[in-house]
Amino acid sequence: DPGPICYGKGERITVTDANLYLGRLLPDFFLGGSMRLQAKRLEKYFLEMASEVGVDTVELAEGILDVANTAMEKAIRVISVERGYDPREFVLFSFGGAGGMHAAFLARLLNIPKVLVPENPGILSAIGMLMADVIKDYSCTIMKNQFTTTGEELSNLFESLEDRGSQDLASEGISMEKMVMERYLDMRYEGQSYEIIVPFEGDYIEGFHSLHEKTYGYRNEDKIVEVVNIRLRARGIPEKPRFIKHQTGPEAPEPKAIVGEQDVAFEGKGYKTLVYSREKLVSGNMVKGPAIIAEYSSTIVIPPFASVRVDEFKNLVIEVMS
Repeated sequence: DPGPICYGKGERITVTDANLYLGRLLPDFFLGGSMRLQAKRLEKYFLEMASEVGVDTVELAEGILDVANTAMEKAIRVISVERGYDPREFVLFSFGGAGGMHAAFLARLLNIPKVLVPENPGILSAIGMLMADVIKDYSCTIMKNQFTTTGEELSNLFESLEDRGSQDLASEGISMEKMVMERYLDMRYEGQSYEIIVPFEGDYIEGFHSLHEKTYGYRNEDKIVEVVNIRLRARGIPEKPRFIKHQTGPEAPEPKAIVGEQDVAFEGKGYKTLVYSREKLVSGNMVKGPAIIAEYSSTIVIPPFASVRVDEFKNLVIEVMS
């Protein structure tokens, strides 16, 4: 029966088991206390594996998390650094039940200064599905270059796609005033076998050169630029809930926000770590790491190299020291 050992399931150590072994996951608060994790069941399996690899059990658990964090770091680099973006210019958005246990560590690996954890992070994907825009994508191959077509001609070609997009969105109950049409071009240098998607606006030829340079590190204005496809994204924007802005309270959390204390391991050292109930934290509260913030759908770990504040929308904003 596969699954984490602490769930009473499998017998192979998982990332969840490693977080629990290090004290970063809370047996009594998991799913609001409705499911108690079996921490004592872990000792046997950690001792066996630690003996096999020749390390102590804490080093083993931290090594497992290091491997997991490195894999996630590489995935983030693929969609940031390898596309010409500097992670230091962004905020890391953390969601999902386990996201908050790893986010601060990933931010430090990527030199990202801030992490944002929204309310109810464990169900954010489901909320997003309910709130998401209705999107229809269309494309048409034209195989033109900068000398055989004009912006006016391209605009005329987009109009027929926009008619289709409007009809399809209307069939799903989207009114005209809630429709947005986004125009793009698949462009490349003559002789290339791949294209990049460029917004069709203003000087789109210069837009292509700039985006190509940002993505691949060079531009070649002596090369003929080709437009392979036109693309239209027809977006229907449904009614969305308005988020409540809360009044800012004191920096120090109320004593009732502290619901426990436990030993937690960070980089081979044990720390007495306070556990906070997220429901009892208010806007303006600040907490220095190490700390753990528990809520029904997630657990958020604040390591010693980080601190967290609650903003006016009840998001947790984690500040990571470099």
